[in-house]
Amino acid sequence: MDSIGGFHQEVIEARERKGKNLPIKQAVNIYPLKPGGASFRTHKLVQVSSSKMAYQPSIFAIVFCSLFLFIGIGLLSYNAYLITNKDAIISSNFSVISIIAGVIFSIIGGVFLFSIITPRVFDKRINLYYKSFSYSLRYMGTSKKAHKLSSIIALQIIGEHVNSGDNPYKSFELNIVLNDASRKNVVDHGNLKSIVSDAKILSEFLNIPIWHATSHVETD
Repeated sequence: MDSIGGFHQEVIEARERKGKNLPIKQAVNIYPLKPGGASFRTHKLVQVSSSKMAYQPSIFAIVFCSLFLFIGIGLLSYNAYLITNKDAIISSNFSVISIIAGVIFSIIGGVFLFSIITPRVFDKRINLYYKSFSYSLRYMGTSKKAHKLSSIIALQIIGEHVNSGDNPYKSFELNIVLNDASRKNVVDHGNLKSIVSDAKILSEFLNIPIWHATSHVETD
Protein backbone atom coordinates (compact mmCIF):
# COMPACT_ATOMS: atom_id res chain seq x y z
CA MET A 1 0.00 0.00 0.00
CA ASP A 2 1.00 3.59 -0.48
CA SER A 3 2.30 5.90 2.19
CA ILE A 4 0.61 9.21 2.88
CA GLY A 5 2.42 11.88 4.85
CA GLY A 6 4.81 9.29 6.25
CA PHE A 7 2.02 7.02 7.51
CA HIS A 8 1.10 3.63 6.08
CA GLN A 9 -2.26 3.70 4.26
CA GLU A 10 -3.52 0.84 6.44
CA VAL A 11 -2.90 2.98 9.54
CA ILE A 12 -4.60 6.02 7.98
CA GLU A 13 -7.73 4.03 7.15
CA ALA A 14 -7.80 2.39 10.59
CA ARG A 15 -7.56 5.77 12.33
CA GLU A 16 -10.39 7.11 10.20
CA ARG A 17 -12.61 4.20 11.23
CA LYS A 18 -11.61 4.55 14.89
CA GLY A 19 -12.51 8.22 14.66
CA LYS A 20 -16.11 7.17 14.10
CA ASN A 21 -16.10 5.71 17.64
CA LEU A 22 -16.52 2.16 16.38
CA PRO A 23 -15.46 -0.78 18.57
CA ILE A 24 -11.89 -1.62 17.60
CA LYS A 25 -12.90 -4.97 16.08
CA GLN A 26 -15.25 -3.15 13.71
CA ALA A 27 -12.56 -0.58 12.92
CA VAL A 28 -10.21 -3.27 11.60
CA ASN A 29 -10.20 -3.76 7.84
CA ILE A 30 -11.61 -7.16 6.81
CA TYR A 31 -10.27 -7.21 3.26
CA PRO A 32 -7.07 -9.06 2.30
CA LEU A 33 -3.96 -7.15 3.28
CA LYS A 34 -1.89 -8.85 0.56
CA PRO A 35 -4.13 -9.84 -2.38
CA GLY A 36 -2.96 -13.02 -4.09
CA GLY A 37 -0.74 -15.28 -2.05
CA ALA A 38 0.67 -18.72 -2.69
CA SER A 39 -1.48 -21.76 -3.43
CA PHE A 40 0.79 -23.96 -1.29
CA ARG A 41 2.11 -23.84 2.27
CA THR A 42 5.06 -21.47 2.38
CA HIS A 43 5.94 -21.49 6.09
CA LYS A 44 5.75 -23.62 9.20
CA LEU A 45 5.54 -22.36 12.78
CA VAL A 46 8.16 -23.70 15.17
CA GLN A 47 8.82 -23.20 18.87
CA VAL A 48 12.39 -21.97 19.19
CA SER A 49 12.24 -21.76 22.98
CA SER A 50 9.69 -21.36 25.75
CA SER A 51 9.62 -17.63 25.03
CA LYS A 52 10.02 -17.57 21.26
CA MET A 53 7.91 -18.73 18.29
CA ALA A 54 9.12 -18.29 14.73
CA TYR A 55 8.12 -19.10 11.16
CA GLN A 56 10.48 -21.03 8.94
CA PRO A 57 10.11 -21.41 5.16
CA SER A 58 8.95 -24.77 3.85
CA ILE A 59 11.37 -26.75 1.71
CA PHE A 60 8.97 -26.64 -1.24
CA ALA A 61 8.76 -22.83 -1.02
CA ILE A 62 12.55 -22.52 -1.04
CA VAL A 63 12.87 -24.89 -4.01
CA PHE A 64 10.05 -23.14 -5.90
CA CYS A 65 11.61 -19.69 -5.49
CA SER A 66 15.12 -20.97 -6.13
CA LEU A 67 13.96 -22.47 -9.42
CA PHE A 68 13.22 -19.00 -10.82
CA LEU A 69 16.59 -17.76 -9.61
CA PHE A 70 18.52 -20.70 -11.07
CA ILE A 71 16.75 -20.37 -14.44
CA GLY A 72 17.67 -16.69 -14.55
CA ILE A 73 21.28 -17.30 -13.57
CA GLY A 74 21.46 -20.16 -16.07
CA LEU A 75 20.25 -17.97 -18.94
CA LEU A 76 22.67 -15.19 -18.03
CA SER A 77 25.56 -17.63 -17.68
CA TYR A 78 24.76 -19.21 -21.05
CA ASN A 79 24.72 -15.80 -22.73
CA ALA A 80 28.00 -14.87 -21.07
CA TYR A 81 29.50 -18.06 -22.51
CA LEU A 82 28.22 -17.29 -26.01
CA ILE A 83 29.45 -13.72 -25.90
CA THR A 84 32.95 -14.70 -24.75
CA ASN A 85 33.22 -17.72 -27.08
CA LYS A 86 34.32 -16.49 -30.49
CA ASP A 87 33.38 -19.79 -32.17
CA ALA A 88 29.77 -19.67 -30.93
CA ILE A 89 27.07 -18.74 -33.42
CA ILE A 90 24.36 -16.61 -31.88
CA SER A 91 21.42 -14.57 -33.12
CA SER A 92 21.41 -11.02 -31.79
CA ASN A 93 17.63 -11.13 -31.33
CA PHE A 94 17.82 -14.38 -29.36
CA SER A 95 20.65 -13.01 -27.24
CA VAL A 96 18.73 -9.88 -26.26
CA ILE A 97 15.54 -11.80 -25.48
CA SER A 98 17.32 -14.46 -23.41
CA ILE A 99 19.34 -11.86 -21.49
CA ILE A 100 16.16 -9.93 -20.64
CA ALA A 101 14.47 -13.19 -19.61
CA GLY A 102 17.48 -14.09 -17.48
CA VAL A 103 17.40 -10.75 -15.70
CA ILE A 104 13.64 -10.99 -15.08
CA PHE A 105 13.80 -14.56 -13.74
CA SER A 106 16.78 -13.68 -11.54
CA ILE A 107 15.07 -10.63 -10.04
CA ILE A 108 11.75 -12.44 -9.46
CA GLY A 109 13.48 -15.47 -7.97
CA GLY A 110 15.72 -13.34 -5.77
CA VAL A 111 12.86 -11.19 -4.46
CA PHE A 112 10.63 -14.22 -3.81
CA LEU A 113 13.41 -16.14 -2.08
CA PHE A 114 14.39 -13.17 0.10
CA SER A 115 10.75 -12.67 1.12
CA ILE A 116 10.27 -16.37 1.88
CA ILE A 117 13.36 -16.77 4.06
CA THR A 118 12.92 -13.49 5.98
CA PRO A 119 12.33 -14.48 9.65
CA ARG A 120 8.98 -13.83 11.31
CA VAL A 121 9.59 -13.98 15.05
CA PHE A 122 7.44 -13.61 18.18
CA ASP A 123 9.85 -13.13 21.10
CA LYS A 124 8.43 -12.68 24.61
CA ARG A 125 11.87 -12.17 26.10
CA ILE A 126 12.21 -8.80 24.34
CA ASN A 127 8.45 -8.21 23.95
CA LEU A 128 8.84 -7.99 20.19
CA TYR A 129 7.42 -9.29 16.93
CA TYR A 130 9.73 -8.64 14.02
CA LYS A 131 9.80 -9.58 10.35
CA SER A 132 13.44 -9.08 9.59
CA PHE A 133 16.86 -10.74 9.70
CA SER A 134 17.83 -8.49 12.60
CA TYR A 135 16.25 -6.17 15.13
CA SER A 136 17.25 -3.29 17.34
CA LEU A 137 15.67 -2.65 20.73
CA ARG A 138 16.33 1.03 20.10
CA TYR A 139 13.71 1.06 17.35
CA MET A 140 11.31 -1.39 18.96
CA GLY A 141 7.73 -0.54 18.06
CA THR A 142 8.71 2.27 15.66
CA SER A 143 9.78 0.19 12.68
CA LYS A 144 7.35 -1.10 10.07
CA LYS A 145 8.99 -4.50 10.54
CA ALA A 146 9.00 -4.62 14.35
CA HIS A 147 6.21 -4.19 16.89
CA LYS A 148 5.83 -4.72 20.61
CA LEU A 149 3.97 -7.92 21.45
CA SER A 150 1.92 -5.88 23.91
CA SER A 151 0.61 -3.81 20.98
CA ILE A 152 -0.86 -6.91 19.28
CA ILE A 153 -4.52 -7.29 20.27
CA ALA A 154 -5.66 -10.10 17.97
CA LEU A 155 -4.84 -12.50 15.16
CA GLN A 156 -6.86 -12.21 11.96
CA ILE A 157 -7.55 -14.99 9.43
CA ILE A 158 -8.84 -14.02 5.99
CA GLY A 159 -9.66 -16.42 3.18
CA GLU A 160 -9.35 -15.38 -0.44
CA HIS A 161 -10.44 -16.96 -3.73
CA VAL A 162 -7.77 -16.09 -6.29
CA ASN A 163 -8.78 -16.18 -9.95
CA SER A 164 -5.59 -17.25 -11.65
CA GLY A 165 -6.65 -17.99 -15.24
CA ASP A 166 -7.73 -21.61 -15.61
CA ASN A 167 -6.38 -22.55 -12.18
CA PRO A 168 -8.20 -20.59 -9.46
CA TYR A 169 -7.16 -21.40 -5.91
CA LYS A 170 -7.71 -20.37 -2.31
CA SER A 171 -5.17 -18.50 -0.21
CA PHE A 172 -5.35 -17.56 3.46
CA GLU A 173 -3.77 -14.70 5.37
CA LEU A 174 -2.70 -14.73 8.98
CA ASN A 175 -2.36 -11.12 10.13
CA ILE A 176 -1.60 -9.53 13.47
CA VAL A 177 -3.95 -6.73 14.54
CA LEU A 178 -2.34 -3.81 16.38
CA ASN A 179 -3.94 -1.58 18.99
CA ASP A 180 -4.30 1.25 16.46
CA ALA A 181 -6.56 -1.09 14.39
CA SER A 182 -3.94 -1.51 11.67
CA ARG A 183 -2.72 -4.93 10.52
CA LYS A 184 0.56 -6.56 9.56
CA ASN A 185 0.72 -9.70 7.48
CA VAL A 186 2.60 -12.64 8.96
CA VAL A 187 2.06 -15.40 6.38
CA ASP A 188 -0.14 -15.87 3.31
CA HIS A 189 -0.55 -19.28 1.70
CA GLY A 190 -3.01 -21.95 0.60
CA ASN A 191 -3.01 -24.39 3.51
CA LEU A 192 -6.00 -23.45 5.71
CA LYS A 193 -5.40 -26.28 8.20
CA SER A 194 -1.90 -24.97 8.84
CA ILE A 195 -3.08 -21.35 9.14
CA VAL A 196 -5.77 -22.27 11.69
CA SER A 197 -3.40 -24.49 13.68
CA ASP A 198 -0.74 -21.76 13.76
CA ALA A 199 -3.31 -19.17 14.82
CA LYS A 200 -4.43 -21.34 17.74
CA ILE A 201 -0.85 -21.85 18.91
CA LEU A 202 -0.03 -18.14 18.63
CA SER A 203 -3.33 -17.21 20.30
CA GLU A 204 -2.37 -19.23 23.37
CA PHE A 205 1.25 -18.09 23.24
CA LEU A 206 0.28 -14.38 23.12
CA ASN A 207 -2.99 -14.72 25.03
CA ILE A 208 -5.00 -12.89 22.35
CA PRO A 209 -8.16 -13.81 20.40
CA ILE A 210 -8.51 -14.99 16.80
CA TRP A 211 -10.76 -12.94 14.52
CA HIS A 212 -12.07 -14.66 11.41
CA ALA A 213 -13.02 -12.52 8.42
CA THR A 214 -15.27 -13.39 5.47
CA SER A 215 -13.55 -14.84 2.40
CA HIS A 216 -13.11 -12.58 -0.63
CA VAL A 217 -12.64 -13.08 -4.33
CA GLU A 218 -9.73 -11.52 -6.19
CA THR A 219 -10.49 -10.65 -9.80
CA ASP A 220 -7.94 -10.26 -12.58
